[in-house]
Amino acid sequence: MNPIFLLLFAILCSGGLDSAFVDGISTIKPGEELKSDAYLVSEGGNFTLGFFTIEETSYSYIGIWYTNDDQQSKVWVANRNSPISDNSSVLTVDSTTGILKIIRGGNTILNISDQVTGNNVTATLEDTGNFVLTDWVEKRTLWQSFDHPTDTLLPGMKLGFNSATGKSWSLTSWLSASVPASGAFTLSWEPNQDSGELVMHRRGERYWTSGTLKDQTFKYMSALNMGMYFNLSYTSTNDEKYFTFNRINGSLWMLRLDSDGQIAEGPSGLRFGPFKFCYGYESDDGCVTSELPHCRRRNDNFTQKRVYFLPNITTRQDDDNSSLSFIDCMERCWNECNCVAFNVYSNGTGCITWTGRSEYKEDDVNIDPLYLLLRDPKSSKGKCIFLVICNS
Repeated sequence: MNPIFLLLFAILCSGGLDSAFVDGISTIKPGEELKSDAYLVSEGGNFTLGFFTIEETSYSYIGIWYTNDDQQSKVWVANRNSPISDNSSVLTVDSTTGILKIIRGGNTILNISDQVTGNNVTATLEDTGNFVLTDWVEKRTLWQSFDHPTDTLLPGMKLGFNSATGKSWSLTSWLSASVPASGAFTLSWEPNQDSGELVMHRRGERYWTSGTLKDQTFKYMSALNMGMYFNLSYTSTNDEKYFTFNRINGSLWMLRLDSDGQIAEGPSGLRFGPFKFCYGYESDDGCVTSELPHCRRRNDNFTQKRVYFLPNITTRQDDDNSSLSFIDCMERCWNECNCVAFNVYSNGTGCITWTGRSEYKEDDVNIDPLYLLLRDPKSSKGKCIFLVICNS
């Protein structure tokens, strides 16, 4: 018997997609399983889909990334809020319902799609990075990852809404650089009479705006004006209002909402948005102004330093709540008048704060850096005085 026939027969009968045969496989059919050591690769090779594990937590997820990205930065995560604790799970299309799901030992861990359709469906990773569940008989899209973005906008994706269908598209940051769970920041598109602007919210409160899109750039994202690489555009109809961008040339292009509230562009690594934090007293970089705590003044700010506090003058409080992000800890310290510094745990979650007097030394390079509150003792309402700290 032809050995090639035997090889194909073995693959088809196994019910799974083995890692040895993933080259060129971009589609899962009903009953097939993508195992933890296998991958889908889009037809043109642009994108890869598979399981990945976060080293700091040992949890596993299903994600999509640019195939040629050495960092394998994830542009979409299927189960960001439902991490997998081992490597025995598989991705499959249910042979009865046509639902795209993650299962383990025959039990459903997560339904990724929710429309029951039967078995005339396929799940395909496209060269755009879109993972699409299609009814191949009726030639219609049942579900697609572009309608469920996580923290990254790819060329051709939308930010906005469709009032007719009720669909909306926005980005939500990771909780930290090593925790894909939904974080503190969201980025959405808000139309106006001229075009529209990108608006960032922190825990539901308006935090930063990009300024209106005009002449291929945003007021507070001027470095994004790279006409040779991007075409920025918006659409406004009775039903749909959204922002999108298309790649003119180059590769690995994306806009990612980071866990600290900045917007990163790939592959250059340029970062946009507020410079580190929006404290509420500045608006010249798009930050939204807000009322300051009565104990804070203009130009008070946090800076990262390697310091240790002198004995018996500060108290350290630890809160290992894994739902707290870096920006949550910053806000906690900012609003607590006795707080002089903060930090997070190694995975970027949970809060460590120091309260008391801000007396410290900086002569130990082996200490982990923390975020120290620098205050200008001469600051007062109506005055802007910049504080310079010099080492002696």
